Order: sequence, then C-alpha cells, then structure tokens
Amino acid sequence: MQSRKILWLFIGCLFFKFILFDLDWCLNTTFSSFSFPQTYLVKFLLAVLFAIPFLYIRSRWYLVVIGTLVDILLIVNLMYFRTYYTSIPWDSYFLAGNLADFTASVFDSLRWSDLGFPLLTILFLILTRKQNLAILLREQKKRSFKFLMWCVCIPLISLGGILAYYGGYKKAYDALLTDYQTCGTPIYTIFGSLYYEHIQDKPEYTPQVKKEIEDWLSKQPVRQSLPFQIEARDNCIIILAESFESWVLEKTVEGKEITPNLNRMLKEENVLYAPYVQTQVKGSRSIDGQLLLHTGLLPINYGAYSARFPHHTYYSIDKAFKEKYEGGGTCCLTVDKKVVWNVAIVAQDFGYDKLLDKPYFVLDEKTGPRHRLGDLSFLRQCGEKLATEELFPTGGHTLVQCVTYSGHSPFVIPEESKRINFSDNLPERLKNYMVVANYTDYAIGQFISFLRSQKKFENTMIVITGDHEGFGLTRKPLYEHPLGKNIISPERFTPLIVLNSPVHLRYEKVMGQVDMYPTLLDLIGADTYPWRGLGQSIFSPEKRAFAISPQMEIIGDTVGVSAAEIHHAKDAWRISDLIISCDYFGEETLPEFK
Repeated sequence: MQSRKILWLFIGCLFFKFILFDLDWCLNTTFSSFSFPQTYLVKFLLAVLFAIPFLYIRSRWYLVVIGTLVDILLIVNLMYFRTYYTSIPWDSYFLAGNLADFTASVFDSLRWSDLGFPLLTILFLILTRKQNLAILLREQKKRSFKFLMWCVCIPLISLGGILAYYGGYKKAYDALLTDYQTCGTPIYTIFGSLYYEHIQDKPEYTPQVKKEIEDWLSKQPVRQSLPFQIEARDNCIIILAESFESWVLEKTVEGKEITPNLNRMLKEENVLYAPYVQTQVKGSRSIDGQLLLHTGLLPINYGAYSARFPHHTYYSIDKAFKEKYEGGGTCCLTVDKKVVWNVAIVAQDFGYDKLLDKPYFVLDEKTGPRHRLGDLSFLRQCGEKLATEELFPTGGHTLVQCVTYSGHSPFVIPEESKRINFSDNLPERLKNYMVVANYTDYAIGQFISFLRSQKKFENTMIVITGDHEGFGLTRKPLYEHPLGKNIISPERFTPLIVLNSPVHLRYEKVMGQVDMYPTLLDLIGADTYPWRGLGQSIFSPEKRAFAISPQMEIIGDTVGVSAAEIHHAKDAWRISDLIISCDYFGEETLPEFK
C-alpha cells in the first residue's frame, strides 16, 4: 500500500467523523448546511492538518489518540446539543464542574449512533493492520509531504475566496444567524464556532451600539394604563419548577390525573393561568430561565451570561419590588450550590438580599440523578424558613423565589417517592416524566396548603412556572409514538400560574417567557418602573399572540401581524445580547431608576 493511500485513509477517517457529526446534528434541525461548500472544505482542511504530524510520527497510536480526542469532542457536543440546541460554549468548558451534579442527565443524552465515531477509528486500524507505517511513510516522506501541501492549499484558497466574498469570517458566520441559526457549527465545525465566539468575546460599548439599542427600544410599544385597577398583594412567592411543562396540567392518562393538586387550584377564584408560555432559554437553561423571568431580557448568543458578564447591571423584578415597597426584602432559596451557574453573582446582580443554597437545607429526602434534596422536603423546609420573622416578617413586604430540582432529566426518583404509575405500553422516558411531574405537583400542593394555614401569608401572591422545557431532542420520538402523540405536546410550553392573583384570567394565547416579566410588573403594581423588558405584558391590548424561539421559529398566531413586527421580535435577541454584553444599564441610567 502506498503512503498516499495510507494518508487518504487517515484523512477520510477524520473527515467522515466530522460528516457523521453533521448528519446527527442535522437530523434534528435542517440539512441546509450540506448545501454550503464550506461544510466540506473546512472538514477536509482540518483532517489534512491533523494528518501532517502523522507523516512524522508514523504510528497507529497517533490516530488512536487524535481519533479518540476528536470523538470525545464531537460526542459531548452532540450530547449537549440534544438538550440545549447549541454546541458547548467556550466558557462552559471551564464550568465543567457543574456537570458533577448532572452526570445522569449527561449520559441520558448518549445514543447508539455515537458508536459510529470510534468505529471509524477501528476501521482504519483494520485496513492498515498489515502495513509497516514507519517504513512506508519514511520512504515516501517527500512525496507525501508535497501531497499534503496540495491538500492544504486547495481548500485553504477556496475558503479564503468564499470568506472574502462575505467580507471576512465574522460576517460570513453572522450571515447564518437569521435564517440558518443552527447551521454555524455543522458548516464551520466546533472549532469554527469556538473561534467565532472568541472574536465576539470582547464587546465594546460604542455610540453605534447605543444607537442600535435605543432605536430598537424606541419601536417597542409604550405601556398603556390598564383598563382595570390592580390591587397588588403585599408579598410574592415564586416557585420555579425544574423542567415543568404545561401539557401535564389538566391531563388524565390511563384514568389518572397527573397533577391533581394544581388542577384543583386552577379552578379557584383569583387565579391567572397561561398554559402556552414558549420557553426561550438557550444553553444555560435554568439560569437563562431566571434571566427571562426576573429581568425581561433574552439569553445571550453564546455561553452563560452569569459567567461571561458577572457584575453587570440589571433592572429586575426584585429591584422593582423593593423600589415599590420601602423596606421590602427579597430572597432566593435553592437546593443547588451557589457556585452552579455562578448563581451567587446572579443573586447580587438581580438584587436578592439573601441567597439560601444547599448548606441551608437538611438532605433528608434524596431524589434525582445526584441525590439532591427532593421537592417535597425542599418546599417543606422552605415553608419552615418562611414561617420565621427573620426571612418573612409579618406585615412586611417580601418577594421570595424557590427553585426546585427533582424534575431534572433523566426524571428518576426513588420508588418510595412515587405516587402514581403507568403501564409499560408507554415510552419509559414519558412515564418517568409524568411520575416526577405528579411528585412535584404533590410537593407544591403540600407547600401551598401550609402557606394557606398561616395567617401571615394570606395577602401573598404565588407564582408557579417552569424554568424551561424538559425533553430537548427526545420530544419528537415521544410525540411520534402511537400512545405518546395524545399525551405530550409537540411544542415547548411551560405554564404561568398565579394564585391569589389580583387579576382572574385564563390566557389561552401563546406568549414568551420574556413576557412574564412585564406581566409580573403589572401584577405587583410596579407601574412606574422604567424598565419594562423586551416582551409585553399579557394585559396589554397590543400584545401579539406569538413568540420567537431560540431557534428563530415563530410560535403562535401571526394573523394580522406585520413583517415589521415579526422582524422587531426576532431582532430582540440581538438587542438583548448587546444590552447584556455591553452592560448597557451600567452605562445608561433610565429615568426614575433608583
């Protein structure tokens, strides 16, 4: 076998690893990336560059090492994509310690198709098993080197021409973000995505950025006075339920109610219920959910805002509450450690007065993949803490957030915690999710019963919502299952439930998570708070019944909606990224903000 054939096998092995990655990625998005010549040129160039050291090392072990490292990189990014719809951002590699809490969730994202990556390496070893690579490559070293140089120059020149046509790599990648948002990684590979993120990593607040932000804000509908009077409650408790979706509500499967407690509450007076809240989190999931709810901003393009831009300035529902009620207090309770997603910094930036994390709770009920505190015990202990005057003073004004954990993928809780069961005819993952949703429903029901038994909570508004959807790319096969189709929703909706709400309303239209912030501002009576967010309150007569997903999909009803309005809604994502990354609120003070 000639050395050139050996090199072709080496290059082909790596090239098809990248192509296999693209196929898996595109099966769940779009195959449009395969229509771009860069898709093939970049992968071929990378494979050739990896082959150059092989010419000098001349050992099969080089391919084993390089192939294994490439396999790991590609597989972990596919696992990440199956949940977060993006490749792993650069800063998240340095937050890998967070994964210690979510190991089961990570491995739950593995697929049999992932075996294709190491099998390509094994195929190369089989095809070259009888060849003495050291002698063969040494004898034909000059010819092989010349061959590799041609293999580098041809795609490099071709790529250079394509990128020059677009005006450079950044502009070429930017061009994908409107109509081909998910195509950047399969076209330019993970390395290309990381490089694009790197050149975005140093945003500068300039007059041009200021103009872009303020031009967009000037087109945002101005808040109109509500046609009714809101009698705001003295206190507010927010329950942010992990991966909680709205389809489980008012749903009976095999004759069993999934959420009997919440279903009962939905029938009460003074309840606001919006079942179709489009989740808009990106790769940072739970912490993105808190950003949307508390600040009315959309997640940044890449990475975790909490890690990339710590100590930036935010307007928030928490600051609005304390501005409205002099002497009011805010607190966040979570079962996680405060280092996860840098939540300790987020607490400061959003204006929490107190953060009670893992050490403040007794681990007397273990659930979930890492045996974290179960929702039932967590909310019981939250109730006990809120019963104290120190955390929740009688006659005062307090806003509290309780962040649950048990609904984390892969939706596994101990047998003794299960209160419902389903037949084996249903998909396992779907059954597990419904069992956990039923458990969380019971935990919330017990928590609400406790609060209602205490006089100090009688003038408290209780908000219940999910931080994000729960299924990622596993939703489609579950929905296509003959039995799953009539159970799970094809859309990624979480509910917004407000108990003891000043407004009784069942809002049956689509809204975005970003719309919850201005809605809550109305409910707490923060009418004069200057930052209304990038969304719109559902009480606004101008509110349109659609939302833009992180993948730039239009979800909802756009009848009568102009192209300009849709463009404005889509452009909100870019504007939010500028506001956060350039610390717009740190640079510009809005009127009346204290």
